[in-house]
Amino acid sequence: MVFAGPAEVVDLGTRFDVRVQDTSTLVTVVEGRVGVGLSSMSAGGAANPEPGRTAPTVQLGANQQIVVAEGDWPAAPVAVDAQRSTAWLHRRISFNHEPLERVAREFNRYSRTPIEITTPALRKLEISGVFSIDDTDAFIAFLRSLDGVHVEVTATRIRVSQD
Repeated sequence: MVFAGPAEVVDLGTRFDVRVQDTSTLVTVVEGRVGVGLSSMSAGGAANPEPGRTAPTVQLGANQQIVVAEGDWPAAPVAVDAQRSTAWLHRRISFNHEPLERVAREFNRYSRTPIEITTPALRKLEISGVFSIDDTDAFIAFLRSLDGVHVEVTATRIRVSQD
């Protein structure tokens, strides 16, 4: 059993990924099945059951994902490419038409030098590709190859702006 943020995940003979985000937990099943529910150890939000009752559990199969949040339970699982969603386990991150703001946030999870997008319009720029989380220089080179994108690298920041 895994407790992660508001989530309680029960392994039913499977491979799965649990990722705690700001106020929620993302559960992705690679193979097999898991049961996911609200944790009895969570902060006690409105979605927790009354004492003596248990919150509903949602069953997930391979290539399904669910977001567990205390104020929004039960949630519905969605179909995903589990290999892409768990690429970080292999030191890669994968994006398919994701906004640059999300891509930068993901890189910032692993890099010592944060990426900062200084031009608001660029935050919505869609990015696709597979990148190594250990090779920020390659990602910077990719950004510099985009028309109208300027990247300034300092000792403490990577600033991305529009020309």
